[in-house]
Amino acid sequence: MVSVLKIGGSLLSYPEALRALCQRLGELAGEHDLLIVPGGGPFADAVRKIYSEMKLPEATAHRMAVSAMDQYGILLQSILGDSSQAIEYFSEAKACFEEGQIAVLLASQVMRADRSLPKTWDVTSDSIAAYVARKVDAEMLVLVKSVDGLFKRGSKRLLNRVPVSVLASGVEPGCVDAYLPDLLASSGRFRCFIVNGRYPDRVAAVLQRVGVGEVVGTEIMRS
Repeated sequence: MVSVLKIGGSLLSYPEALRALCQRLGELAGEHDLLIVPGGGPFADAVRKIYSEMKLPEATAHRMAVSAMDQYGILLQSILGDSSQAIEYFSEAKACFEEGQIAVLLASQVMRADRSLPKTWDVTSDSIAAYVARKVDAEMLVLVKSVDGLFKRGSKRLLNRVPVSVLASGVEPGCVDAYLPDLLASSGRFRCFIVNGRYPDRVAAVLQRVGVGEVVGTEIMRS
C-alpha cells in the first residue's frame, strides 16, 4: 500500500534535520511504497510576496505557487539521491516502487489538468497531498512539518487525535490549510497524521506502524 508524505518547506530552516529525514526515508524505500508531495516553503513565499506586490489574479499566483512546489521537489529528489526518482504523473509511481525507489511528485502537471480543487490560497500543499492520497488510493497520508502536531486552540496542549470536524475551530490556526478539512471529510479511507520531520524516527515509526499511538504527533480522525 502507498503512503503519501507531504514534506513541508519549513524544514528547509533545519537543513541538517532535513538531510537526516531524507536519509531515513531512503532507508525505508525498499520496504514501503512512498510517494512524496513537496511543500512550497520559501519558494512559495516568494510567490506570495510577488502576488501581493503585483496584485496578481489569485489563480495565476496559485499556479505559480504549485510550480514553486516543483522547485522544492527537485531539491528533495537531489538530497534523496539514488533512492528516489522525480515523477510528473501518477502512472510513473508504480515503476519507482518496483525499483525500491521513492517517487517525488512534481505536481504542477497533475494540478494543471485538475478541475476539482479551488485555485486559491486556501489550497496549499496540504490539500494537494490529500488530493494525491485520494487519487492513488493511499493507505496513509503523513503531513511532515516542523512542528509536533496540532495544538488545542487557546492552549499549548498537543492533541494526539482530533476529529476533522473541529479542525477549523478547535485547533490553533495556521498548521494546515483552510481547505484540508473539507477535502479530508470527503476523501477515501487513508489515515492522516501530522508529524515533526525534525525527528525522523517519529516519521519512520508512523510509516512502519510501530507504536503509532505513542508517537508524538496528531492523527486527524474522520469521526
